[in-house]
Order: sequence, then structure tokens, then C-alpha cells
Amino acid sequence: MANEIKVRAQTREALGRHAKKLRAQGLIPANISGGGKPSTAIQLDPHELHDILKAAGAPILRITVEPGGDTDTALLARVERDAVSAAVLHVDFRRVVLTQPVKARVPLHTEGDAPAVKLYNGILLHILESVEVEALPRNLPEAVTIDISGLTELNSTLTAKDIKAPSNVQLHVDPNEPVITIKAPRVETAEEVATEAGEQEPLTAAEAEQATTHAEASASADESADKGE
Repeated sequence: MANEIKVRAQTREALGRHAKKLRAQGLIPANISGGGKPSTAIQLDPHELHDILKAAGAPILRITVEPGGDTDTALLARVERDAVSAAVLHVDFRRVVLTQPVKARVPLHTEGDAPAVKLYNGILLHILESVEVEALPRNLPEAVTIDISGLTELNSTLTAKDIKAPSNVQLHVDPNEPVITIKAPRVETAEEVATEAGEQEPLTAAEAEQATTHAEASASADESADKGE
């Protein structure tokens, strides 16, 4: 069942390019849209957003906007981040009606252990990290699960039809889409081993001269020893 989080926000006057100044003040620009109402420009404190982002699944948000105290029921729709720093630039919220089904993405968690990992040093690959589901807002799960205990052989795969979800939650994913697979560990070829063995640091000019001098001295010593026999 979805959690509910209370969010405090303020109406936003800094629009478009002016939102940059808002971020410089430590505030996050955002919008609430949908539900047959006009889009509302808001701003919120990063601490309010932190609680939303760390919450599991798709929590129901009760956003109270000051001044005025109007409250919207919404889901987190999109988070825009800086490509370099990953700092949050903008957030979009989508209004929902608690009596109407909504679609949302929730995490996909694994259950059990895959025997092929231990038996054959197999590598467990998560092809799908989250899935889209549909349910009433209060029935949105924190996550859906898939049991990996049946992965006993290398190159075995689980598909979306193996995902477990509550009966009141509908999955929106191709049932034949690969979700989890076990791959064989990478084995180095003889050529790669030989290449790695042959990779040595090149000698400096001084080291090369010293090696040549040592070789010549050794050869001279051997020649003198031969003459003395």
C-alpha cells in the first residue's frame, strides 16, 4: 500500500529563466499539473523533496501550497537533474484522484538466491530495474518482486511473466520481456594472458645503457675465463 507524505510548498513567481535565481537561493522550482486543473507553479525546500525521493515506490503526496493553504493530492511525475552534478533542477507533480486508477513506475526487487551464482560463479544481471504498474493510488505497491531461486543454470533467464504483483495491481510490461539473467563469468583467452604477461614497462635510456654495459662486462669476463682454462 502506498505511503502518504505531507509536503509544504509556496507559490512561485520566478518563472522560466528566473528559476535559476530561485535555485541559487536553495529552493527547488516545481509544477503541479493534471486533474483537470490549471498548472500551478510552486517552489519547495530541498528537505521536503528529500523525503519524497527516499520514499519507496510511488507515495501519495499531499501538497499544501501557501499562501492560501490549498492542498493537492499528487504523485511525483518527473525529476530533472543537472547532467554533471546530478543536482535537482526542477520537479513535476501529477494530480491524482484517489478513486481513479493511475499508472506509476515502481522498483523491481529480487527474492531468494540464484544457485548458478554460487555453483558456477555466474553473474546476475538485472535487465529491468523498475516496471510500470496501474492501480488505485492507495494500492500502488512500494515494489514488485521476482523469485530468482529457480536460476540453476548459466544463461537462464526470467521474464516479466515471472513478476509477482498484488491481485489489485496490473502490470504494464510485455510478459516475454527479459528481466533477470545469469551470465557465465568472463574467461581470459590464451592470447590475452600472453599479452598481459608480455606487457612490461619500457626501459629508460639510462637503464638501457646500464644493461648494455653489464652485458658487455659479463661477456668479457666469460671470455677471460675461457682463456684461463
